[in-house]
Amino acid sequence: FVSKKLKNVTWAEVQQGFDNLPVSHIVVAILLTVLNYLILTGYDWIAIRHLKKKLPFSRMMSGAVVGYSSGNVLGWLFGGNIVRYRMYSRWGFSTLEIVALVSILSITFWLGLFLLAGVAFLVLPVHLPDDVLKMLTFETKLWGHISFSQKFLGGIFLGFVGAYLIACLLIRRPIRFRDFSVSLPPFRLSSMQLIVSAGDFLLATATLYALLPPDIVGPDKINFSTVLIAYLTAQIAAVLTHVPGGYGLLEVILLTFLEGPDSSNTGSIVCAVILFRLIYYFLPFLVAVILFIINEYTLPLSRTETNDGG
Repeated sequence: FVSKKLKNVTWAEVQQGFDNLPVSHIVVAILLTVLNYLILTGYDWIAIRHLKKKLPFSRMMSGAVVGYSSGNVLGWLFGGNIVRYRMYSRWGFSTLEIVALVSILSITFWLGLFLLAGVAFLVLPVHLPDDVLKMLTFETKLWGHISFSQKFLGGIFLGFVGAYLIACLLIRRPIRFRDFSVSLPPFRLSSMQLIVSAGDFLLATATLYALLPPDIVGPDKINFSTVLIAYLTAQIAAVLTHVPGGYGLLEVILLTFLEGPDSSNTGSIVCAVILFRLIYYFLPFLVAVILFIINEYTLPLSRTETNDGG
């Protein structure tokens, strides 16, 4: 399907996208990526705080950069989770604590995604392509023609977020499943989950948006909210399919959402995706490799340094 989408794209069209993109936009994209990876540290901070563990901020940041950049490039199943387990186990975390930490990271990820998708569908000018609108329409024998509107989807997404926040506010006792128990984070910490995750997705989308040539973006062209929904959709597809790095999925989904009916923007969109892969995926991954090697050649924290604490 990727080759079908790209079969009519010539290198000359992609090169034109590079030529039409000011260097200042690339600089902005790099700065946004740096800021985004600083924000990503918040995921680990929230999880460690909820588990009542102690860890130096520098190691939290290393774990976040290595974990997320590895997940982006190699996939979460074979990249992010494995290196995160390696690093946190060397820092004195037990296997059960690492599983709990990764679970909290996942919940934080989905909360921000649902929040932004809900807000975008309800109040922002999102322009869904015809192919996507057809996917939201079904024919059933019992109820006949069913079509899910953008506002309906937005309400569903925000409903999940609201239900989680209410549960965190009202359910303070541990939830037990046989011999296993889990505690929901307090309302203040769950609110932080929303802020950090939403900030992450907004910055990633802003990075991608900055790499689109100025002549194809704007309120009446490709707007920010449409790029946001396209990026969120690509993230959902990558997580659910476990495709390493979402290779192919990101390209197809962005082209489906963003290219015009005459496909005149295809070369510029491909250019933006190439630069996004390089700046947002591979540059942080190079930093992550260095941080991982440093971690391998330094002594892990002792057990006493990661004992339960505030």
